[in-house]
Amino acid sequence: MIKTTKGEQSKIRLIECAAELFLQKGYNATGINDILAGTGLPKGSFYFHFASKKDLAINVSAYYESKIGGWILNTSKGKTWVEFVTDLIGQMIQGAENKKHYGCPFAVLGLEIAFSEPDISESYYKSMKKLIDIFASVLKISDIPEDKIDVLSNRAFAIYEGYLLYYRIGKDVEVLKMMLRDLIDIYENFKEVKA
Repeated sequence: MIKTTKGEQSKIRLIECAAELFLQKGYNATGINDILAGTGLPKGSFYFHFASKKDLAINVSAYYESKIGGWILNTSKGKTWVEFVTDLIGQMIQGAENKKHYGCPFAVLGLEIAFSEPDISESYYKSMKKLIDIFASVLKISDIPEDKIDVLSNRAFAIYEGYLLYYRIGKDVEVLKMMLRDLIDIYENFKEVKA
C-alpha cells in the first residue's frame, strides 16, 4: 500500500469533497467555504494545493475520470454489450434506490460550465470521449462491424447521457430501467438489421 503524506491526504479530501458537492449542488452553487466546511481544513490548506476554484474543478474532473471511468471500464471487462449495460445500469439502479446516484458528473457539470468555464468544460468533454471509447470497445467484442462501431457507440452514449439527465431531474428509478431497455434495444435492433 502506498503511503500518502498529510498534505496529499488533505488534497485528496478537498478533491473528494468538492466532487461530491459539485455533483449535488453544482459548481456555481458550491463555494470554497462549503468545501472547507466539508473537510474541516483551513483556508490556507486549500490555497496551498489549488490556485483557484477553477484549478480545483480541473482536478475534480480527473478524479471523476478515474473513479467513474475506472468503474465503467472495470464493469466492461470481458463482457458483451448486453451483459455490460445490464451490469452497469443495474448498479446505477441499486445506487438510485439507495438515494446515492446523482447522474453523470461529466454531463451535469459540463452543461453548467460549458460556456462560462471553457477550460473546465474541455476536461469534462475529454472524459466523456473516453467513456465513448469504452462503449466502442465493448461493441467491438460484441460482433458489431468495425465501420459501424463509431456511430453505434456515440448513439448509445447519447441515450445513456440523455437518460441520466432525465433521471437527475425527476429522480425516478424507472428512467434508469428505460435506459437499460433502450441500450439493449439499439444493439439488438442493429444486430437484427445486419442478420
